[in-house]
Amino acid sequence: MNKTSKNPLLAGLLNMVVPGSVHLYVNREWLKFFLTFIGMGLLLAIAVWVGTSLQSARFFSLPQGLCPGALALLVLVPLFITGRNSAVEHNKIQGDEILYQTRKPISQDSDEKQIKRIQKMRDEGLISEQQYENKKSKVSKNE
Repeated sequence: MNKTSKNPLLAGLLNMVVPGSVHLYVNREWLKFFLTFIGMGLLLAIAVWVGTSLQSARFFSLPQGLCPGALALLVLVPLFITGRNSAVEHNKIQGDEILYQTRKPISQDSDEKQIKRIQKMRDEGLISEQQYENKKSKVSKNE
């Protein structure tokens, strides 16, 4: 993984622990974080409250905590899946950008600028040493 990719498992777990945190982890979107945190936090609280109310009803004879836990899972599992999918989509987009940058034709900048750009791509791990040498030789042939 390169330095801009996000771990899908971590994103899913963070989103379960703090609803909406995936928006901060993946894209640094504060507004989406707050809206999701408030909305899903309320939904989770309602699920636990309903489960507790059902559990305490006289006609309901399940083990203690089973009903609130099951209803909480109905909220937590989609949070995990959403967080995981956000990170996977982010990584796919980043991979497509990197692929585009590595396959983009060499520009009409000066040879020195082109070589610096190619060196930067190599230093960031976007292209291999072999790709670096090939691109560098193409720039040198244009001189």
